[in-house]
Amino acid sequence: IIAHLIGLVHIPSCQYTSDMATYEAKTEETLAGLLKQRTILNVRKRKRQKLFTALADAELLADVQKLQTEGVPGIEDEAVRYSEAVNVLEKSGVDRETLKQEKAGLYDQLAEVNQEIRDVRKKLKMCAEIKERVSKIERDIQIAEPVRKKARHTQSR
Repeated sequence: IIAHLIGLVHIPSCQYTSDMATYEAKTEETLAGLLKQRTILNVRKRKRQKLFTALADAELLADVQKLQTEGVPGIEDEAVRYSEAVNVLEKSGVDRETLKQEKAGLYDQLAEVNQEIRDVRKKLKMCAEIKERVSKIERDIQIAEPVRKKARHTQSR
């Protein structure tokens, strides 16, 4: 079995190392680009966070405003939050539908970039595992090689 493995793993170590290093470098560059893209998206999200929060509050608390006009007690805090959200949205001058689309698009982009980052990190983890395994296999081969040579020498007698 060991002799069979030695035959299968006869890839020049320097070629493998070079190919792996190239692949790993490209993958790390891809990761760096994705992290930069995610940072840009997060900055855009933070700049609009006040509007996004106001939009969510206005939608969530619209029924509270109706209830307060009907005289239902105990919802004053929520009614104030609704009024503040509506004021923020009106002062911004941005159409609610446009803001909803912008928010959805931004969150979709972030989700996509985050998934790509996870995928690239998995690739880098696999590279590390492969390098570790190859190193172990090479050590095993070095240990097995003298045994194989001795077995051949014994068989040839």
